[in-house]
Amino acid sequence: MKSIREWLVDDWQDNRFRLIVETAGACCFISVYLIMAWFGDNTPIFVVFLFTLSGALLHSINAYLRKSINLLLLNIIVVCITIFGMAKMFLA
Repeated sequence: MKSIREWLVDDWQDNRFRLIVETAGACCFISVYLIMAWFGDNTPIFVVFLFTLSGALLHSINAYLRKSINLLLLNIIVVCITIFGMAKMFLA
């Protein structure tokens, strides 16, 4: 079984762009949870929406590059829900 370091090296050598996009998307989603943990009940929802939208778009690119229809559909759904939430927030 490969170590995490070997996975990273393999990904870096195989497709650097995909690895960077995947890592940036993961950082966006981790940021959402850090923001929510830090602010608690006073979480700035618009900021959460922005990080969620960014992460889902990056993960959609990654899913397309990996030819993963399940992940692509999942992230498209997340993008749609996030845009709906943002629209509802601004139009209300």
